[in-house]
This record gives sequence, structure tokens and C-alpha cells, in this order.
Amino acid sequence: MSKNTILKWLLYKGAAIILILIMSAIVYCILFIDDTIDQLWSLYLHGDIISYNAKGIAGAAGFPIYIYSICAGIRVLFSKGVMPPTKQTAIGVIFMPFFVITTIPGFIIAFLIPIGLAFSPYSNCPQEKLGNYYITDLELCKTIEPRNWKIERYE
Repeated sequence: MSKNTILKWLLYKGAAIILILIMSAIVYCILFIDDTIDQLWSLYLHGDIISYNAKGIAGAAGFPIYIYSICAGIRVLFSKGVMPPTKQTAIGVIFMPFFVITTIPGFIIAFLIPIGLAFSPYSNCPQEKLGNYYITDLELCKTIEPRNWKIERYE
């Protein structure tokens, strides 16, 4: 193998590893570190308190693309030869349009939800640090502790 071939191989495999690591970190943050799952759950339950941050929800809307990118990175990482595969798999042909079709409306919906909440019985907490909380009664703002707030998922 020539030096140029080895460098190309390292470049493609290294880029695949970096892609996998970055996308895996984003998925991990959405699922376990950030409170995005609690926000989605609070929107679903429509309880007395809804926690909502458009950036977190928009990030979650990209979840299908993150998973697809991880799979593409794994495919490049384990492909034979120097160059990455150029032919798309049957699974990729089926799922890529699905991922794009679900991700784009997810981004749009993430920024339309506050408009829907404005026309609902929910109101935004007036305190600056509680700007991401929508409540049915303003007295509930006094009970919210943002660092410890988690929705009860088994109501």
C-alpha cells in the first residue's frame, strides 16, 4: 500500500469514528443528560405544569438523522477497502426519505408549539428563570424548582 492510500484510509475511518462519537454524544445527551425527554413527556401529559424549550425539542426532532448518521459511520468504519461505500443499501433507500420526512416537520413543530400554548389555558411563568414553564395557575410558579423538576411519568 502506498503512503497516499494509507492516508486516505485513515482519513475516512477517522472521520467515521468522529461522526459516530459526535452523534452518539448528542443522542446520549438527549436521552440521559438534558431534560428533553421530560419536556416531551410533559407536553404529552398536559398536566398542570409543562416544561418546554424549543431548542431541546428541535434537537430531539433530529433524532432519526442522528441514528442514521451513526449507522452510516459504522458502515464506513467496517467497509472493506480504502474508499467508503458509494452504493446505498436497501435499508438506506427505504429509511432515509422517512428520516428526512419526519425530521423537517419536527423542527417546524418545535417552534410552533409555543404559539399553540399561547392559545391554550396555559400561561408562561413570569419569572425569568422559569421562562420554559407553562402552567395552568400562576401560583404553581412558586412550587417549581428548575434544577430538581422532573415530571412524574407514571400518573
